[in-house]
Amino acid sequence: MIRRVVLTAIGDDRPGLVQELAAFALERGASIEESRMLNMRGQFAIAVLFAGSEDAVARVERELDELEQITSLAVRATPVPEPAPAPRRTYRISARALDQPGLVHQIADALRGCAANIESVETTLEPAPVSGTPIFAMEIIVAPGNGLDEIKGALETVCRRCDIDWSIAAVGS
Repeated sequence: MIRRVVLTAIGDDRPGLVQELAAFALERGASIEESRMLNMRGQFAIAVLFAGSEDAVARVERELDELEQITSLAVRATPVPEPAPAPRRTYRISARALDQPGLVHQIADALRGCAANIESVETTLEPAPVSGTPIFAMEIIVAPGNGLDEIKGALETVCRRCDIDWSIAAVGS
């Protein structure tokens, strides 16, 4: 039987962290099924879904102290209940606006009001091509709750109010 655990970690970035994490999993008989790893201004943040036999995942969980010593990251493991939920139809929301406080909150609040589940969020600040003015860019993967039309209506309202350019498309389209 396959067992899974989500490992999260954060700490100072340096070359070799991904290799050390992958070697740690491999040496214990676990594999990396999904991951998000990112350098955020010198802090390396990791979220990894490890999978393996009961023994392999138990060993990963038991030996987290060793991973912390190897990597100097603060590490935490969270067991994943089985079975996994059935896949849902998801949509990608892309949004861009002049940077201003509250943009993530405004969009997340609109999605919450539609009972939509946010599967992932990525945000960045980018300089505008000519002026260099900070442009806030957001990519969200969302699974509709009350329906796609309700999401579109809610986003239209908040994005008009906050002067956000946005689009939505089915993932995989």
